[in-house]
Amino acid sequence: MKSATGLAARRRVALLVGCLGFASLALLTLVLSADATPTYGRRLFGLWRMRDVVLAGALFVVAGGFLAAAASRHALLAFVAAGMGVGGTFAMLEAAGALGLVSWPALLAPRASELGTRPVPHLDVAGTTFQDTASRWGLPSDPMPFRYRTDRHGFRNDIDRAHSDVYLLGDSVLVSVLVPFPQTVAPRLEGTIGRPVMQVALIGKSAQEVQQLFRDAGVEVRGRLVIQFVFEGNDLRDSKRFREGATGAAPASFAERTLTQQLVLALQRLTQPVAGAAALRTCTVGDQTYTFLWEREAFAGVEGEATVVSDSLLRFGAEIRAAGGEFGVVFVPTKLRILGPLCRFPAGSALADLASHLGPLRDHLRAWSERSGVKLLDLTEPLLGAARMGRIPWFWGDTHWNAEGHAVAAEALAAWEPLRKLRVR
Repeated sequence: MKSATGLAARRRVALLVGCLGFASLALLTLVLSADATPTYGRRLFGLWRMRDVVLAGALFVVAGGFLAAAASRHALLAFVAAGMGVGGTFAMLEAAGALGLVSWPALLAPRASELGTRPVPHLDVAGTTFQDTASRWGLPSDPMPFRYRTDRHGFRNDIDRAHSDVYLLGDSVLVSVLVPFPQTVAPRLEGTIGRPVMQVALIGKSAQEVQQLFRDAGVEVRGRLVIQFVFEGNDLRDSKRFREGATGAAPASFAERTLTQQLVLALQRLTQPVAGAAALRTCTVGDQTYTFLWEREAFAGVEGEATVVSDSLLRFGAEIRAAGGEFGVVFVPTKLRILGPLCRFPAGSALADLASHLGPLRDHLRAWSERSGVKLLDLTEPLLGAARMGRIPWFWGDTHWNAEGHAVAAEALAAWEPLRKLRVR
């Protein structure tokens, strides 16, 4: 009897030692893997990658099994049953997502607005929204009121016209939901030149897609001026997406659609509200912080799309001229190209090496314009000049122009040769 009692005691001690050992390994894993240096995204509590937490969690589960076994056989069975129940329930929830019975991203992920991504005629929507990078990275910012109205074609124009004398083609740079419409480029330019100006623009469209939007609108071209805006921030990647046959944002991968992934992302947002990008992609101009989304990833690996874009512009320009219209191109630089020279970057910031984060599109279009004869307005110098005089053209926490940026662009356009010719006709 004593022997059996002693054996049970030794077994219990061994199990408790095993419990302590695995718990210690779990804690050691968390201690050794903790890293508070900024990364672009988020970590749990700003310290741990998910794989390290999963490993530590698995070790804690094993430690819990040893502890249950040390307590009693009944406790161990209950522990295993509870684990199987939780695992089975989770597996069924994942299966529901995989079968399309439920969308975990729709239920758990922040929902991106589709406003301005497709043409919806005679729309009139008002509300509040937030600056894009500030919201995406968890930086405190005040809600901003907006009103979004569309014309018969489904584009953001306060005046509903069938045709216009000047058409401005582009993407979110022109849509600019955060700026009241009367303060955007089109109405500002119209007020200066005294001719009707209409924008044909939607969010997230490639240069090629914008050209098709213009064709589909069926507006009068003869005797009109068509100006296409090209943005160096995302137009190269949008061109690649378009050529590969995608008509919108890339569909979510299987991993991104799982409940597991959505819970991980929710935990990361909860435990590290401000993403690491806020430390890596910011600078100060004066006393104001500014965020930057577009840097090397905007062009790295897709430099060849510059030729694809310029070829599409050349063909589209020929199409416009054949229909009796005139055509020109406006280059829109990134926020980093303009504010970078004025910035104080945090110590160790990769953005301090400014030249390595500026893409080839500007130089490519300038050379292309010289060869082709297509008129090009480069907004780099006007925007940079305004910024140096304290007229900062961008919202601090957004990738788009503020009202000042639209005013600078409208001023430069009004002084541009194709617009000056139109004014005297």
